[in-house]
Amino acid sequence: MSKVTWVRIAIWIASALAWPGAAEELAKVPKVFAGAAVAEVLRVRLDKDDLLLESLMDVLKSHDVADGAVLTAAGSLSRCTFHGVNSTMTTINEPMELSSLGGLIADGQPHLHVVLTSKERGAFGGHLENGCKVLSHAEITILKFSGPALARKAAGKDGGVLQLK
Repeated sequence: MSKVTWVRIAIWIASALAWPGAAEELAKVPKVFAGAAVAEVLRVRLDKDDLLLESLMDVLKSHDVADGAVLTAAGSLSRCTFHGVNSTMTTINEPMELSSLGGLIADGQPHLHVVLTSKERGAFGGHLENGCKVLSHAEITILKFSGPALARKAAGKDGGVLQLK
């Protein structure tokens, strides 16, 4: 039997025995959406003054990437806008390294987080927003998936939760 089946059995037993709080605790099983495969790997180069997120959206549309992931990125930016968990927007207008960029693409919409670094600020970042401008170049790897597609359903002001489409 699968792990999920065993958890369901444990929840049923806990409920039947009226074990306070056990059913809720046991119900916290990660949601796994299996069955996808990498259909294509896109290696993207952006040049000076290209807009990071807007350019990536163009790539997703032109290569029909509805379900996938941004695996990695490296480069430099002259401006970047991002927000944190409290939804406070931050725009930095100075040279910075693009140290990391990653996230999932569901129903053609990327949910990307960025890590930036500079000598003055150290490491900083958050949820990538429009308006980030490439300083010299940026190199990004995008995976396009085949198989069961994902979508996001509304779950509040900061986005949605993943589910099978």
